[in-house]
Amino acid sequence: MIRAVILLGGPSRKASYGTYEQASPLFPVSGVEIIGHLINAIQKLPNLKDFVLMGYYDKKCFQYFQEKYQKIHGKNIRYIQEQSEMGTAGGLAQNLEELYEEVEDLLVVHSDICCDLQAQKFYEYHKNKSGICSIMTVRVSKDESTRYGCLIKDCNTDQLIHHAEKPEQYISNLVNCGVYFFNQSFKTTILNVKAKKEANLSEELQHQPYVKYIKRSTDLDKSYLSLENDVLKQAERDKIFVYEHKGFWQSIKSTSDILNANRLLLQYYGQNPFQFNSSDFEIKCDGVLIHKSAKIHPSARIGSNVVIGAGCEIGEGVRIKNSILLDGVEVKNFSFIQNSIICYNSIVGYWCRIEGDVQFLGPWVIVDNELYLRNVVCLQNCRVSQSQDGGCLM
Repeated sequence: MIRAVILLGGPSRKASYGTYEQASPLFPVSGVEIIGHLINAIQKLPNLKDFVLMGYYDKKCFQYFQEKYQKIHGKNIRYIQEQSEMGTAGGLAQNLEELYEEVEDLLVVHSDICCDLQAQKFYEYHKNKSGICSIMTVRVSKDESTRYGCLIKDCNTDQLIHHAEKPEQYISNLVNCGVYFFNQSFKTTILNVKAKKEANLSEELQHQPYVKYIKRSTDLDKSYLSLENDVLKQAERDKIFVYEHKGFWQSIKSTSDILNANRLLLQYYGQNPFQFNSSDFEIKCDGVLIHKSAKIHPSARIGSNVVIGAGCEIGEGVRIKNSILLDGVEVKNFSFIQNSIICYNSIVGYWCRIEGDVQFLGPWVIVDNELYLRNVVCLQNCRVSQSQDGGCLM
């Protein structure tokens, strides 16, 4: 049996696409929550026992999501709340016995990714290799590679040779996707790494007590453990195998990543409509997803790569390209919107133009008539009364 663990992290200023009322992993992309896409893919595993969500968000943030997806898939979804930031492996180390109860393998997935996860194919690879860990990887461009954890593998055996987390110089274009399979032996590995880190920290503080003033708080926290920087670096390399994913993959750290993920998902669901689980939306041609309750004037031109949420109203002569409009957004006549994310219940006035590299309008934003916004971030409950080129409005 397999247990799927989704690592959620916690509230962070880095996740600029989140809102005050909503945790970042619940942000809708292509009509479905970011982690909803992952759960929809993982639940196809025939020997899946249940799901565990793990993070230091308040558990109430995910209560509705848990109930919704338990009803959809018939699988139990638990939430384990960390009391503080514990790193990508700290929560795993603290809850090993509970996580491995009645299962042989753990599928561990970071919540801030988007991909066409082929969970069954990855699991078969993991079982065939019989290692303690299998890491899903993907090829990216040379310029992009240093943004991620880079890996070098043995081309004959797929064994991990070297791993570097966000290196300063190019090492490899094979990068960590943030998806892992761990077998029962991983328990011993992670506990040994945790014990070694605690011993080293205690010895360092004893002989060099001043380090507590110059090190980061996470480096001094014995419960903090990084899967990438601590566990993978110290684990036995000949027992870690590297699986190369051939589909699409996108890390989601910013608003521009959200739009890229949206584009990739719309293309994927356009080619594979049977994979899309929400009956509330209609998939149109040219990568357009429209909620059935949205009202769109016949003269409006929508697409490509556009999502229109529930209750949206799109006026006469409106043009929307490469954007996400969440529930309740109103766009009045003859406005132009491109490369934008417009959150719940915002209103864009007549003859407005919103464009640039990426624009983000938070919930309940009002843009007055005949304004030009370029490369702007508007925080929630903001009224925009004059044109703006760049900057943050609040």
